[in-house]
Amino acid sequence: MKIPKEKTAIVLIEPQNDFLSPGGTMYQYIADQLKKRNVIANLQKLLSGARGKVKIFYLPFQAFKPGFPELKEGGPGTEGLRGIEMKMKADWGVGAWLEGTPGPEIVDALTPQKGDIVIRGKLTLDAFHSTALNYLLRANEIEYVAFTGFHTNWCVESSARSAYDLGYRVLVIKDCTGTDTDREQEYAEQVIFPRIGKVMTADEFLKAIG
Repeated sequence: MKIPKEKTAIVLIEPQNDFLSPGGTMYQYIADQLKKRNVIANLQKLLSGARGKVKIFYLPFQAFKPGFPELKEGGPGTEGLRGIEMKMKADWGVGAWLEGTPGPEIVDALTPQKGDIVIRGKLTLDAFHSTALNYLLRANEIEYVAFTGFHTNWCVESSARSAYDLGYRVLVIKDCTGTDTDREQEYAEQVIFPRIGKVMTADEFLKAIG
């Protein structure tokens, strides 16, 4: 497979301390999978090999102020996954994505480099819903969008589905995604992603963009 690099972008979803660093609110759940699948090293290889060839977009989750005043108490924004995250404990406090803590900061191992584009404002599972991602992809005449990041069956899947519906050619770099269990990872890789795009490894992607 040959992928035209001038029409291709990598989207890296939520490479942040709350997921990826010891002491983060959700690290304990994903830690075994990160180690088993070598996800961080795979991402480093992918990004270093792709820089200068394709556009790279970072989509970190937006920080909340302590106490989550942005969300109405008892409202829909505090239910489901967000409600669970609000009660999770980190070494630096209670609640995920707290402003002023290490939680929402991008991990050192995946620090954006010159030329990488960091898109702020992500407040939903879908990276397109509350950000300028779609505009910036269109403005750069991107056709192929390669998804990486966390969690595979939550934000990566939601974003990949939207990209498919928006008319992009969807790629998922499977060894550069991670979630909490083998079952969740394998279901997304084997059942969901093949129906909306192509699933490949970092090495396969780098070879395809030359």
